[in-house]
Amino acid sequence: MKQRGQVVIDKILDTAERLFYAQGYNNTGINQIIEESDIAKASLYKHFDTKTDLLIAYVRRTHELWFSRLEASINKVTDPKGKLLALFDHHMERQKVRLYGGCPFIKANDEAGMSDPKVLAEIQSAKIHSRQFITTLVENSGHKKILTDDELAETIYVMLEGSIVTASVFKKPDEIRSAKKIIEKLI
Repeated sequence: MKQRGQVVIDKILDTAERLFYAQGYNNTGINQIIEESDIAKASLYKHFDTKTDLLIAYVRRTHELWFSRLEASINKVTDPKGKLLALFDHHMERQKVRLYGGCPFIKANDEAGMSDPKVLAEIQSAKIHSRQFITTLVENSGHKKILTDDELAETIYVMLEGSIVTASVFKKPDEIRSAKKIIEKLI
């Protein structure tokens, strides 16, 4: 059973996640978060000193949830090369779920990462973790070695990132699907 403090933190973060993603960090006020979380103002400030601290906690928790979903999805695949292709399938599915709203980390970076080094560091940490995960999958894949492990990992990472952005612009998974086909030829 969760302690009361964690229940309040979860309510705040659930609300912040929904609002930051849907309407943006800069367009979301603390009072809206307090109201929609149905908590007292003192409760928010007991757990988060500033709106920036709340954003950092949101990015951190979003990354933890994102990565656990990704890992679970990839672990369903037994073929090492298939795991690389499953990265694209997972991202296509997540973009459908998010109505092609794009990457929450890029969105947060666009609004706050440029001006706050703590926010930027948290976002960079999430992206580095993603790249490291891809690198591990590449190293274990037994790919054709058309590219080095590092080159293939970087290619997959950049193609995923770019195709997710493009999918968010055109509101469809075509570019993610195309990137997957290209990677399939390289592995």
